[in-house]
Amino acid sequence: MKRNPKILGQVRDVEGSLWDVRQIRDTKHGFDLLFGSPEARLGSYKGGLPRLIATRELIDFWEANRTKHGGVLFDLPAGRTTLKRVRHRFGFNYLDDLSEFWVERIEDLETLSAREFAMRHKVDIDVVFDTRRKLLGNWARNPGWWRKPRPLKILRSNITLREMGEKLNISISQAKRLRDRALRE
Repeated sequence: MKRNPKILGQVRDVEGSLWDVRQIRDTKHGFDLLFGSPEARLGSYKGGLPRLIATRELIDFWEANRTKHGGVLFDLPAGRTTLKRVRHRFGFNYLDDLSEFWVERIEDLETLSAREFAMRHKVDIDVVFDTRRKLLGNWARNPGWWRKPRPLKILRSNITLREMGEKLNISISQAKRLRDRALRE
């Protein structure tokens, strides 16, 4: 018995090829996954199961979530192998994308606080701490750094703790603690 699923419509994939849509699956991400076969030309339909169609919405979803962790990339109503094949075909690779993300932002990782980096680049702060340690090594100031003339002058000045923190690149609570020590000594 020859099985030829009903054609629900036609769509072009991201490469411009015309596909016969044979199945539509809703996703919770605001777009549908479409399955089908390349447009049948005189006697060219060979049957088989419908394949995932690489629509613009699907590629945009993967592009927007390139470096997300926790299964977001495969949180779609299709088999993991099916998704991996299409991702591979379009050059998506989680580890390569993640590495590229951090390399592109290495200057910010070196200069911004973890909180500032996390907010600017929409990354979990714990991931920032962990990645900073892995890429840049343990990052701490030398003991007694605040006893040098410039930091000591700032700590003993009459500016607000917030301003102190900004000038010394420390938190407000650390600025208070160091100011109290600087005034006692």
